[in-house]
Amino acid sequence: MGRTLVFPFSLIILALTWASFIPQIKHVWQTKDSRGISTAYLLFNLLCITEHGFFQSLDTACLWNISKFPSSPFSVYPLDWANLAQVLGDWVLSNVLFLLCLYYSPPTRPHRHRLRILLILALYSFFLLFTLVPLILDLTTDVFCPPNNPHDCPLPERDVVPFLRGIHCFFLLPITTVILPVLGFYKQAQRQRRQRKQGQPRRQHHQEPREQAIMIPPSHPPSPTTPTDLNRLLARSRLFQAAIFALSAILWIFRLPPGQQERAYDPPPPPDEPLPPQPWLLVFLHWWIFMGYMTVDEVIFAVGQGVLGYLGLRKAIAAEGRSEGEEEAERRVLLVAAEERSTYGSES
Repeated sequence: MGRTLVFPFSLIILALTWASFIPQIKHVWQTKDSRGISTAYLLFNLLCITEHGFFQSLDTACLWNISKFPSSPFSVYPLDWANLAQVLGDWVLSNVLFLLCLYYSPPTRPHRHRLRILLILALYSFFLLFTLVPLILDLTTDVFCPPNNPHDCPLPERDVVPFLRGIHCFFLLPITTVILPVLGFYKQAQRQRRQRKQGQPRRQHHQEPREQAIMIPPSHPPSPTTPTDLNRLLARSRLFQAAIFALSAILWIFRLPPGQQERAYDPPPPPDEPLPPQPWLLVFLHWWIFMGYMTVDEVIFAVGQGVLGYLGLRKAIAAEGRSEGEEEAERRVLLVAAEERSTYGSES
């Protein structure tokens, strides 16, 4: 599938992925409460999308820098800018959702709550010091240029570029894009299941319908307000986001054609040199490190959001069924009470 055919689909997916964050941000903003949202789930997914932004920005910057040479066979296509725009847009919207949930998180103990928020922000800031902060300094200043060419040196000649890419490829990429997101989804699913068990109505024991009718007054006060269950509100938007990111994961296979990323760093082999066969595991790891991490990570995100959306939707359906059953039971109890009063009046 050529770039010309993929480009319009990429623009559609770009708009849909941005739009999939809006309902979640809107619900948190309107309810002013992020109860039920795991901080680990938010932080680990934000670290993952920050890693995506680092790699996409670095790859696009290197291609752009190399394409300036007169004899360079490389060029930055509109599809490359669309890829970068989607990743950076997802990063910005994920930051907005992350900060809103931190700001509106319910404080149980004020001092521990502030300390916890400061610790989370410190961890995120520390991660930025190894990803986007040095990359921005590299792109805007000449502080990392070698001594023999201290001004306006090409980006691949700067020592920090291959060093940072090597550190992220072989050490941080498996942790931040696979292990941490899976752990974050597990923590969020665990919290939702715990909330579901806590929200189940307790059974009433040792009360006959006649006694219940006598105990219920004609006009009982309304029940106290309960906090909004944000996971129930976000269930459908999470399912929508899961479907969009699943389509985006499939499209990333065609948006990053084989050999595009490594050509910017490794010279091509001589034409007459035969390539030895590689084990399939090494081939997969090479594909995942240089190109396939976006596909694998968005599949993980789509599956995780789909599971969370399913859990929230199941809880919403169960809550609707319980509310209808409680209304029907209350109507039956009021009818029994009315019959008791009419019987008592006729006997008098």
